[in-house]
Amino acid sequence: MLLDNALALRDQYRSALLDDVLPFWMRHSPDRECGGFFTCLERDGRVFDTDKFVWLQGRETWLFSTCCTAIAPRPAWLEMARLGAEFLRDHGCDAAGDFYFALDRRGAPLVQPYNIFSDCFAAMAFAAYGRASGAGWAGALAVRTFERILARWDNPKGR
Repeated sequence: MLLDNALALRDQYRSALLDDVLPFWMRHSPDRECGGFFTCLERDGRVFDTDKFVWLQGRETWLFSTCCTAIAPRPAWLEMARLGAEFLRDHGCDAAGDFYFALDRRGAPLVQPYNIFSDCFAAMAFAAYGRASGAGWAGALAVRTFERILARWDNPKGR
């Protein structure tokens, strides 16, 4: 009985992810003009804010990368992950390698790095993208980002 319930829940969550969640984000989230993802979306997919929160860029990059390795290596999922990983690489951090909290649509900083929150999601995103894509730069950036997290460990909230 317990096993049957667990299997039913597994199937329900898998269906929700594959049939509802991922198709919604693939349809409405990619910013094909500026890179990265729109994450401030109405339930119908309309964008209500074009600001890009770095931790959400990392989270969505991680999600699509992880789906490629844990479920199936679908090219469309890898393309979504690439869109986020390259946007984070190109715009996500300052000269010291610390990740901003928020960017405008084109990637200009809106909120400076002030804690390790965004960095944690960026490290996970780059590690997952590197694993899914084989992109060496992503793995190296995951390690560098993690090293910056460790360097700031005693003062994770910063200024």
